[in-house]
Amino acid sequence: MTGGASVVATVPLRTKVTAWRTTGSGLILISGSPLFLNRLVSAEDVAEGKYSGDQLDYMQAAARVTLKTADQIAGTVLTATTDLPVAAGLSSSAAVTVAAVTALSAMNGASPDLATICRLSRAAETGELSSGAGWMDYVAVAFGGVSHVSAGDRPGAHGIAPTLGVPVVVVDTLQPRTTMRALSSKRQRYASGDTSMHTYARQAADLVESVTAALVQQDVDYRLVGRLLTTGHGLLRDLVRCSTPLIDECVDRMNNAGALGAKLSGSGYGGCLFALVPDEAINSVLRTLSGLPVHTHVLPASEPEGVTVTRLADPVPQGANSA
Repeated sequence: MTGGASVVATVPLRTKVTAWRTTGSGLILISGSPLFLNRLVSAEDVAEGKYSGDQLDYMQAAARVTLKTADQIAGTVLTATTDLPVAAGLSSSAAVTVAAVTALSAMNGASPDLATICRLSRAAETGELSSGAGWMDYVAVAFGGVSHVSAGDRPGAHGIAPTLGVPVVVVDTLQPRTTMRALSSKRQRYASGDTSMHTYARQAADLVESVTAALVQQDVDYRLVGRLLTTGHGLLRDLVRCSTPLIDECVDRMNNAGALGAKLSGSGYGGCLFALVPDEAINSVLRTLSGLPVHTHVLPASEPEGVTVTRLADPVPQGANSA
C-alpha cells in the first residue's frame, strides 16, 4: 500500500481455471464457482475492454491481455473453481487471474515464464480493472513457497523458503470489504503526508527485514516470527486503522490459546486473518474461536507449489488446458 517490500507465503488452497476453444463461435463463455456466475459475451466486446463489474471480470481481463484480438478470443471457454474465500484478503482475485492467464497461454501454445505470467496478470487486474493490487499477490500465487518481494514497477522477488514450516489457521470473519476502496483510501492518506501512514511505512519496512532474516535461518525461531506477525497486526490496527473489533478479538484469542502470532490479511476492514499455530495448540485455538461468527481453515504449513499446468486428455475437447 505504501510501495515497500513484503514477505509473502502461498497457502495450500487452490484455484483452478480450465481453458479450451470451440469452433464456429464469436463468443466467449466464462463461468466460476463458488460464485455460480456465468457470462456469454462477444469476442469483440472483450477485445474492446467492455466489462460487467462482477467477479468474472478478472477472467475476462485475463483473456483480453493474453489473447488480445477478437479472432484469438472467439470460441474460448473459461471455467474456474476455487477453495479460497472470495474477496476476503487471501489474493483470490490474483489467484484466478494468474490461473486464467496461464491456462489461456497454454491453450494458445505459449509457455511463458512465471515473471511474464505475473506481468500479464497485473496488467489484467490493475491495468484493466484498476483494482490496485500489488506485485506481491501475483508473486505469491505464481511462484509458491515463501518469498521476499521488493517494491517497484516490476517485481524483484527471491525465495526465502519452500514452506513456512508450521501450520497456518486462516480465519474468515465473513465481513465483506472492497480491496480497491480500501487500498485507495490508504494510498490517499500516505500521499497527503498522513503521519500515521508514514510511521507505518517505516516500521513495516523494518519488520519485513526482520521476518526475512528470521525465516532464512537454518533453525527458524517460529516464536520470533509469530511475535513479529503480531507486531505487524498492531501497526495495521493502530496506525493504518484497517482492523475491525472482530479481527482484533480473533487475534487476541488465538494468541492467548497458543498461536505463535497472528495478523489480518490483505487490505483489512474485514475479510481474513491468519495465525501460525504449532500442532499442539491447534485444538485449543479452534476451541477459543468456536463462539465467534467466523469460518476457520486449518492448513498444513504452506504451499511449496505455485502455478502448475495440466493438459487435459480426451474426451475433453482438444486444446483444453488447466492451470
